[in-house]
Amino acid sequence: MNDVIQKMQRPALVAAVLGMAATGAGYFVAGPTQFFQSYLMGFLYILAFACGSLGFLMIHHLVVARWGLVIQRPLEAATRTFPLLVVLFIPVLLGMSELYSWTSPEAAHDHILLKKAAWLNETGFYVRSALYFVIWLALAYLLSRWSLQQDQQPAQAKVLQLRMRMLSGIGLVVFGLVVTFASFDWIMSIEPKWYSSIYGSLVMVGQGLSALCLMAIVTHRLRATTPHDRLATPQQFHDLGNFMFAFTILWTYMSASQYIIIWSGNLPEEVEYYLHRSVGGWPELAGAIAVLLFVVPFLVMLFKSNKKRSGVLAAIAVYILLLKPLDLFWMVLPVFRHHVEVHWLDVAALVGLTGLWMVAFLRQLSARPLLPQHDPRFVAMLAHPEEKEEGWESDASDA
Repeated sequence: MNDVIQKMQRPALVAAVLGMAATGAGYFVAGPTQFFQSYLMGFLYILAFACGSLGFLMIHHLVVARWGLVIQRPLEAATRTFPLLVVLFIPVLLGMSELYSWTSPEAAHDHILLKKAAWLNETGFYVRSALYFVIWLALAYLLSRWSLQQDQQPAQAKVLQLRMRMLSGIGLVVFGLVVTFASFDWIMSIEPKWYSSIYGSLVMVGQGLSALCLMAIVTHRLRATTPHDRLATPQQFHDLGNFMFAFTILWTYMSASQYIIIWSGNLPEEVEYYLHRSVGGWPELAGAIAVLLFVVPFLVMLFKSNKKRSGVLAAIAVYILLLKPLDLFWMVLPVFRHHVEVHWLDVAALVGLTGLWMVAFLRQLSARPLLPQHDPRFVAMLAHPEEKEEGWESDASDA
């Protein structure tokens, strides 16, 4: 195993063992209701890494660009964690009665929920959830398999590249629909009388930002290895930073648009979402999210030099990922908690599930070469590497 990857895996393993042990104990100490609320947030947090990586992997193959070559294998490794996510989704299914009010007997007497019963029913939830994972698994498996075949069959490299590009074109459309409907089922239906047509896109953009942050951190650490020390240039990090900057702005724009449209429409079935978040410290949390997850990253990433230096970009990515749970807290918990309150099980589930996912991700990353060996773009990059820009050598010392 690569020494750099092994160093990253040790703290992840410790977090997985301690966090999952505390989470399991929390079921008995704090009770099932608290356990399933905390577990759902942790699961959604790690799901974002896999889904966001799958989306960017398909974009990378579709546009046939060089910017994604240094993160292609990390993206593939992240998508190969979907089998683990299938297993980790089982507790969500077991806790449906604690999470989704439309599963209760009282829902049969609510005229609004009766109109949505064709969609909001347990059988449909099981079938759709299975379908979501089947599609994600199929896309991840094919793209990862053909990428490996490129390494093993150099003569077929261009054919396999075209095959991945064609699948990505179709797959991105399907992927967008799947993530949208999954977000409706797993998050939005926590408050079943409310709906927003932009919700799926908002979740998808958040997943993309999480994946980009993960790639920035991993690529920064891999710069201590060969040939990343030569190929992960300031321009590569600048491109990655520009994506992070754009997704930060897009996520904020979509969040603000959803609020403005719903509040100005003032329809009872829509404003309920924001009424739940209008008291008990939730407005203050919304303000904190706006400042910490938009204003601060926006101001830092305005400067080109901050995006070109891998250490600075990785620090920004760590900052965003540490604060990302605030957004999940805002999306999931107000219907359960009338006041802003962080339970110790929220932290334990987040740490345990993230550590467990990171262990699986890093093992997948170490299982294959860190760069696609015979991809035509990679061959061109080796032949004509980008020149190192001013500040590159000094920045390399902190890899």
